[in-house]
Formats: sequence, C-alpha cells, structure tokens
Amino acid sequence: MKTYFLGLALLLSCAAMAQTASSRASSPGANQGDTGQAAKKAEIRHLIELTGAASVSADALRQIIAPLRNGFQQVPEEFWDTFIKEVRSDELIDLVIPIYDKYYTRQEIQDLTTFYKSPVGQKTIKVLPKLSAEAIDAGQEWGRIVADRAMRKLRDKGYDKSSSMPSPDSPVGQ
Repeated sequence: MKTYFLGLALLLSCAAMAQTASSRASSPGANQGDTGQAAKKAEIRHLIELTGAASVSADALRQIIAPLRNGFQQVPEEFWDTFIKEVRSDELIDLVIPIYDKYYTRQEIQDLTTFYKSPVGQKTIKVLPKLSAEAIDAGQEWGRIVADRAMRKLRDKGYDKSSSMPSPDSPVGQ
C-alpha cells in the first residue's frame, strides 16, 4: 500500500514538473537555445528508450496493481483492467524527460547513450533488472538478520518480545 502511494506521488510530481517545463518551453521569447534544448530532449528520449527505463517503470506500475486489487476489493475489476490498458510508456517518457534534463548536461546524455550502446552497456540493460531484484532480496534478508540480532540483544537485556517495556524480573534499570 505504501509503495502504491509513493509511486502515485512520484508520478504526480513528474506530471507537475513536466507541465511546468512545457509551459516554460511554450512561453514567448523563444530563441536559438530552444533548438539546442529540443535536440537535448530528443537525445534524452532516445536514451530512455535505449535503456528500456520507461517500459520497466510501466511494468512496475502494472505489478503494483495486483496488491491494490486485493486491498481495494470494493473497486470494480473493470477499473483495474482499464487502468492497466491506459498505462502508456510514451507518456511516462514525456514526464521524465524534464527530470533527466535537470540533472544531466547534453554531453552527459550523449556519453550515457554511447555507454548503453556499448557491449557492457547492453549487458547492463539486460542484467540490471535481475541484479536490482536480487539486491533488494539480499537487502531484505540482511534487514532480517540485523533485526534478529537486535532482538536477541534486547531479549538478553530482559525485554519482552510483545512489549517495549522490560519484563518485571529484568535486571535492566536496577
């Protein structure tokens, strides 16, 4: 549920940024810099398409729907089916282009494109989703190990598992 709201907030933030960027681009006083800016945006679009970032994000959004369906059973199935059909990667690309534009220069976009066209870049594109998923799993396992270790230490000090208070016969605080 928290992931859904985080994703929704991210998408809404991207939409607001894109709207602001497009209103700036369409304002009067356009100059020759607009041509360079348009070229940069086209290069960003190419980079995003090359890496498959938009389709991965759209796929992740579709995966978020499954637990939401279970959590909001009062929402008709037709809504979820329609929602999934309405997910369009090109719209997501339009929303994230201003974000890439904000953080990368045109030269950096070109360098990234060169990298992702290289053999190691192509391999990165292929393995990164699997690598990320496995890293998340490893992080969750590590979190369980750390939590177990912390709980053992607290139990050794007399803290009861079901309470944040020390047990009555605990030597803690005496």
